[in-house]
Formats: sequence, structure tokens, C-alpha cells
Amino acid sequence: PAPTSLPALAAASSVPSPSAAAAVVSSPSPATATALPPPSTPSPTAAAPATATAVTAVTTVWVGNTDGGGVYLRNSPHDGDRADVLPDGTPLTVTGDEVEGDGQRWYPVKTPDGTEGYVQVIYTTRTQPTATPTPSGAPPK
Repeated sequence: PAPTSLPALAAASSVPSPSAAAAVVSSPSPATATALPPPSTPSPTAAAPATATAVTAVTTVWVGNTDGGGVYLRNSPHDGDRADVLPDGTPLTVTGDEVEGDGQRWYPVKTPDGTEGYVQVIYTTRTQPTATPTPSGAPPK
């Protein structure tokens, strides 16, 4: 009795029934059935806000570190091209990137009355003075 039951079992296990094969082929995989749609709103990139901030940022510096003598506003970033004297505490709007001239670093600036020129970076401060300094009689820088 044992030899006759083995071939029947082997034959049944080696040939799948058509309904079992059809069930395996026609069943969608869980990943296909649960795929998520693409997001409707793209995420912003990190670079966009940084660029916008750099372009629109307004920097104010004040004349300082001059021993009370003030600083010369210059027409160009050179020591000899003097235009006006700005007293300590004068607020200045930086209008561009620092430049180098005559071995010094300069800010392109605009004064409160709209005059544009250059001042040496070393004679400015990023902290607003708390009191108006008294002129010391020292020459402008």
C-alpha cells in the first residue's frame, strides 16, 4: 500500500492546479496596491530663503572707533579721495560688498542725507551708540 500512495502524492505536488496558478498571477503585490500619489505641493528648497534674505538685507553701521574725530567719507575706496567728514555716531547704510583699496577694507555707504561714498571698515561699528560722543578735537580718520 505504501508504494501506490507515493506516486499519487508526488504527482499532486509537482503539478499545480490551474486555479492556484491563476490566483498567484492575478494577485497584485501589496506595494503596488498601496503606492502613495506624488505630493500635490512641492517642498521649498533651503537655498531659496537664504538667497532672498541676502538680497533684501539692509545693513546699518555707525561711525565709530575714531577717538572722537569722525571719519572721512570718500568718493572712492582710496585714502586721498576725501568728500566730507562724518562725526562719530553717524548711521550709514551699507550699499554693497566690502571692497579693498590702498590696502584697506571699505564699505560702500549712503549717509542719512543720501550722499554715497566709502568709509574704512575699521572706523565703523555694528552696534548703535547709546550717546552722542563729544568731539575731542582729534583729526578725522
